[in-house]
Amino acid sequence: GEGEGGGEGEGEVRGAAAALLRAGVRHVLVTRGAKGLLWARAARRSSGLDAEVCFEELPALAATVKSTRGAGDSFVAGAAWGLLRAPTLDLADTDTVRAALRAGLRAAQLTVQSDAAISVEVSADRLEPALAGAA
Repeated sequence: GEGEGGGEGEGEVRGAAAALLRAGVRHVLVTRGAKGLLWARAARRSSGLDAEVCFEELPALAATVKSTRGAGDSFVAGAAWGLLRAPTLDLADTDTVRAALRAGLRAAQLTVQSDAAISVEVSADRLEPALAGAA
């Protein structure tokens, strides 16, 4: 979701993400608009039920926002594209997942700078640098 909450709301979001991880979900992604992305993942399973939770915040890319319509869809499409471009689809490889998430953030950035729900600027040429860590 695109909640802009902080403080108590942020704690609730992190608590919900941790509960999902304890239930067996491997990655939880929370889009937060201009605040970027919160990525939660199980860092280590010490027993069958307990997981050490790792939270990582990926900042939104600077943008002159025209419309947020389609930003979430563009993020998902860009992240999926990034995963499919990876040499191996290994969701345990945090570098691979992080690169794909950067591609998703880049796709969302391009979309919010456009009046269209899906910007024509979202293309492989524009997303490829994000996989390498550049915007």
